[in-house]
Amino acid sequence: MAAPSALLEVVAGKAVGMSIVVDDELVVGRNAEGAGKLAEDGELSRSHARIAIDGNGFCAVEDLGSTNGTFVNGLRITTPQTLSQGDTIEVGGTTLVVRDLPAVGRQDTAQSAVASLPIPPAPAEPLPPAEPAPPAEPLPPAKPAPPAEPLPPAKPPAADVVPPAEPVPTGSDTESETAVAALAAGSLSLQLEVDFSAREARLRLNHADEPLRLVCEDGLWRVAPAEAATEARDSA
Repeated sequence: MAAPSALLEVVAGKAVGMSIVVDDELVVGRNAEGAGKLAEDGELSRSHARIAIDGNGFCAVEDLGSTNGTFVNGLRITTPQTLSQGDTIEVGGTTLVVRDLPAVGRQDTAQSAVASLPIPPAPAEPLPPAEPAPPAEPLPPAKPAPPAEPLPPAKPPAADVVPPAEPVPTGSDTESETAVAALAAGSLSLQLEVDFSAREARLRLNHADEPLRLVCEDGLWRVAPAEAATEARDSA
């Protein structure tokens, strides 16, 4: 039974076009022997990287503390990296491509490729048809507004009724005739004497011989009987 091996192809650098078979391990660097020198690549460190196949048949690459680093698929590695078919390895100024791997490695690569395939989404279940909305109930007809009650006619403002003036009582017909005659003649003289202590007053018109006598009773002024008539009643 043949030992497992991996096939690497140089696609860039001084050793471009070279094919390298890795049966156990391959040390890459300036101090390496045989194909590991990569046609004297000056950008390699003395011990740059190692590519090896473990006991399970997996191929891996690890950096040996190089100055410029080791890259797999464009990413710098800091720990051993398991290789898959088609991976690129960059060391110094050289680029290698993994063309073949042991059977177990190829199987793992296939499984990884299958696992990386996108899973198609499950078909969405059709939504049940929406139930039709129940018909809206018709609104009851609006009730007509009751007719507005007519406003009562406005009452006219009550006019202030001025009571008729009460006639001023006179003392005697003679005095009244004298006052009327004075008014007709266009001249009138008035003389008023008030005795507050006696609560009486005397009113004389046009120097009449007999004045009009007023007395205050119960807060009201009243015409008192003439003095001549009083004396005549007293003498009788």
